[in-house]
Amino acid sequence: MKQYLLLIICFPFLSLFAQQNKGRWTDMFSYANVKFIEEVQDVLYCATENGIFIYDNSSTDNEWVKYNKTNILSNVGISAMDYEPSTNTLVVGYESGAIDLLEAGKSSIVLDIPWNNFSGSKRVNHISISGDIAIISGNFGIASFSISEKEFKETTFFYKNSNYLSVNEAAIFNGNIYAATSDGVYTYPLVNNVNYPNFYEWKIQPSTQGQNVLNLELFNNELYYSTKNQLYKINATNQTTSILNLEEIIDLKSNKDKLAITDKSGITFIDTNQSTSKKIIKYQDSNSQGNIQEYIMEMNTGIYFNNKYYGGSMKFGLVDFDLVTTYYTEPKGYLPDGPYNNLSYSLAVKNNKVWIAPGGIGDFNQPLENSDGFYYFDKYIWKHFKSNQFENAKDFVKIAVDPNDDNHFVAVPYFEATNWNYTQKIGVMEVNLKDNSYNYNHIISPLKWRYRIASAAFDESGNLYLGSSFPEINGTTVYNSNYYYQRKGNTWKNILSQKGNLSTTLSPDFSNDYIWFPNARNGGVTVLDKEMNEIITLTQSNANLYEDNVISLAVDQNNSVWIGTLLGITVLNNADASIASGNYKTEPIVIIQDGIPEALLTSIRINDIKVDKANRKWIATNSSGVYYVSDNGEQTIHHFTSKNSPLPSDIVYDIEIDDSNGKVYFATDKGVVVFNGDVQDVGTNFNQALAYPNPVRPSFKGNVIIKNLPNRASVKITDVVGNLIYETKANGGIVEWNTRNSKGKEVASGVYLVLMSNDDGTETKTLKIAVVR
Repeated sequence: MKQYLLLIICFPFLSLFAQQNKGRWTDMFSYANVKFIEEVQDVLYCATENGIFIYDNSSTDNEWVKYNKTNILSNVGISAMDYEPSTNTLVVGYESGAIDLLEAGKSSIVLDIPWNNFSGSKRVNHISISGDIAIISGNFGIASFSISEKEFKETTFFYKNSNYLSVNEAAIFNGNIYAATSDGVYTYPLVNNVNYPNFYEWKIQPSTQGQNVLNLELFNNELYYSTKNQLYKINATNQTTSILNLEEIIDLKSNKDKLAITDKSGITFIDTNQSTSKKIIKYQDSNSQGNIQEYIMEMNTGIYFNNKYYGGSMKFGLVDFDLVTTYYTEPKGYLPDGPYNNLSYSLAVKNNKVWIAPGGIGDFNQPLENSDGFYYFDKYIWKHFKSNQFENAKDFVKIAVDPNDDNHFVAVPYFEATNWNYTQKIGVMEVNLKDNSYNYNHIISPLKWRYRIASAAFDESGNLYLGSSFPEINGTTVYNSNYYYQRKGNTWKNILSQKGNLSTTLSPDFSNDYIWFPNARNGGVTVLDKEMNEIITLTQSNANLYEDNVISLAVDQNNSVWIGTLLGITVLNNADASIASGNYKTEPIVIIQDGIPEALLTSIRINDIKVDKANRKWIATNSSGVYYVSDNGEQTIHHFTSKNSPLPSDIVYDIEIDDSNGKVYFATDKGVVVFNGDVQDVGTNFNQALAYPNPVRPSFKGNVIIKNLPNRASVKITDVVGNLIYETKANGGIVEWNTRNSKGKEVASGVYLVLMSNDDGTETKTLKIAVVR
């Protein structure tokens, strides 16, 4: 059995990577876009945007080894990678400027690149290892890093004419460092085995002056470099020779006795005798207009490994050129199962099934023309519903799942046609997986031509509600929002109502008596009764909203409505009674910070709000990650960001909770991750009640979780002689204890009893928790 690289730690700006509870996170990343490939001890490490997977062509095991931010990597956005065999070290660089070292059985720390006063992009453009030294290329210049000493040795800032000169790639050849830039290749002899810091002493390679040099690679004791369309080599006597003319060269990669040159049309492999072999895979698929078209599989990189030719494709993972013909209709490669790509705008989850809608809506409510369809995880494997299965619909922005049948769902595309010529009408897409039926087009709903559908939601009875905008009526576009209601049996009702200039209606939520539709871009909140009669529209002027651009909304278990805007959250308490009385002023959530009262999440765009079974709120922001707050919002339980958690980004578009297992799903602009929460559907007894961690050891700093209780069960924690330590109610069937007593002091080592009874006192249960200080 092969021993894979086990661990790394090394990121610049996080002290020993103090991320929160990584073991509670899993990824739902796509591994289809293979950007870099390295041979590591007879296997291939394939780097994608958000992680690394290992391909072992000698293994018969179908289990994939994946490294990503939910287990051992420090970041997403991999931008460079290289391997040093003598120390068995893989060096990984990121768009953020972070660097990880993967080493067998070791952990190490890499200090931050010495940026000095450099304030531009910190992206790691390239990593080239020669012996113990890794040359890091970036927009600042180059830095040398000692792998054995785990420290940066020297930094050269490429500063010319009052501007920094970006280094695309670098390499050590013939006792010199070569650096590829848009001006040509700069070079300087090694000084003490590292780069010379004074850039003004560096000389340009004469044959490259004025050329935009993109790639450098050592092969067969010569240095190869490429411009956009031309491949050259420099020999040991510094003579330059033109080798090949190709179409938009993307990458150079040498391995064993082959050099892979990846360009727009495929991969050309050159051997040591300068013989060439071109590898191309062609396939068929429908284009954005719905017509079948022939495509060339796009590649990022290539490698010759174990006497076979491989390519890192942009859409299909690692491909083996020797296993496929030059033409087929269903492209397939080697990769872990996952969604088609990492685009995610909204989610739907139910009973361990997951749907991802990758489309989006622009800041001015314009379509983005995403033609990727949508993705579905059926508990076991991922499936890709292509756009061409649904009349080439674009910008799927919402999927709503029937609460009574998770095989039945609707998917709505925001772009109202296959193209801007409006030659085809598209409406709601309805799918029933039981009989594999697809029902779509404007015929199944009363949607008028040119509607942009932005929302869909089922109520508990299975009735479907839709919201759309920009209808074209009698050839004229009307800038208003429209609400549709479909009773079971396909009976529709429509309300046409002006909701502000260019507003877009988003998915509604439901209280006991009303339906609440948020309207983005100045539309406020439209309140309808259950017969779809409009009651009132809440706005900044009549309801104290922070503004009228309402982009998220949730009704909680206390019948309060939480309203998210571009500028924060306000809450309408006792919402149904407030609407009925005509007194519907919303209020901010007031929290105490350092003894000073202030409003929760002001001046922050609130993309989504979800309520779990404990009536706590998950709040997605557009710049500050995710907040998990108490039922009244006054206590922050978690604040996950890209710096303290496996969240891939601080831009979080959507949150969904699977009540069957407590998992919380986050859709970000860089992919989907899952947090294993504690709140899930509650039972009526204590048969599954448990407390963890148990015992509580000295190193543990979090809260003890007591879960799987009946809703609102009474919970008392006492010492063994009966002294009351803590008392609460299990809202949502869960309790957290911070191992402190009623005075806020940590309890001493010992055994503590958890005395529980259900809401009516007919069932009881006792647990024991051991605390070790």
